[in-house]
Amino acid sequence: MACSCVLAGLLGCNQYNPYLGATPTVSSSITSITPSGATAPVSQDILLTVNGAGFVAGSNVTWNSSGSASTQLVSNFISATEMQANLPQSLVSTPGTFFVGVIAPGPTSGNNAGNNISNFVPFCVFPTSSCPSVGSNAESGGASAKLSLARLSALIQSGPRYQALVADSADGSAETGSGVAKIFLRDTCLGAAANCAPQIFPVSVGWNGADPNGPSSAPSVSADGRFVVFASDANNLVKGDTNGWSDIFLRDMCIGSTSTCVPATIRLSLDPGGDEANGPSSSPAISPDGRFVAFNSSATNLSQQLANSLPAGAVPPLFLRDTCFGAAAACVPNTSLVISAAAAQK
Repeated sequence: MACSCVLAGLLGCNQYNPYLGATPTVSSSITSITPSGATAPVSQDILLTVNGAGFVAGSNVTWNSSGSASTQLVSNFISATEMQANLPQSLVSTPGTFFVGVIAPGPTSGNNAGNNISNFVPFCVFPTSSCPSVGSNAESGGASAKLSLARLSALIQSGPRYQALVADSADGSAETGSGVAKIFLRDTCLGAAANCAPQIFPVSVGWNGADPNGPSSAPSVSADGRFVVFASDANNLVKGDTNGWSDIFLRDMCIGSTSTCVPATIRLSLDPGGDEANGPSSSPAISPDGRFVAFNSSATNLSQQLANSLPAGAVPPLFLRDTCFGAAAACVPNTSLVISAAAAQK
């Protein structure tokens, strides 16, 4: 099937079905990845941190690209809730939408051999100009080797300054958590002026300043730390949230903006008329400049391109939201269908 660019190729032309082969046995779950995207060309390997639950020793982080099988990355099992992996520069050299997962040791024979996997979270490689030709980025090789401490240290030092976190409190050593997963933004001060002091900011804040009344997950932050997107079950982050589904939200942290900017949260998973989504949304990823957000959703009213109900068990389609931040005044926020449910099943 021919592939066309979406909005000047900001997500490239890749289409990939992460469920190729036998129906997977889900053994773990991913709540967030850091970073969640990059801008091509990438000058060095990326240290990828995967947060979630159910990870076990011997698990590996996987990378899926268009038209190829999963590539297992050189990975480190940190704990049941964290994995780290080296994402080679060669795999992020071409713009596109890719998927990160975690595969655990599984059966050695049968339909599900070695197929105990997690959910998939999108990693977006954005171009610096118009959409190029997108080819296969498959890279062979196992992932039994472990990252050296020196390599990990080097990658951490070259990591992003702003990092989004999922926790029930900003500082577990000093605060008693509510038990509800919240989103925080940490300024590490990496590459900042000498007078910068590391600090943590709350992100998933109720519209009236209250704590969120539901869990949040899968945060993604723009390169300058100003915008953070995330999924949340909370219904008090914006006014009028009554659909009962997990939605995608964007928090303007006002970092680096003018003094008149006031931090605020908006909901992105809306239909063309501004009405609520009629299904759950998840796994957002924001472009480095904060304008575009990709996310999965089972809602059928987000785009006029998708008007029919999804087949039972269908992979949630991938959508792209143009927030119009930084665009000309004539820009109107809109949501486009990137990968349809039908295409995801082929």
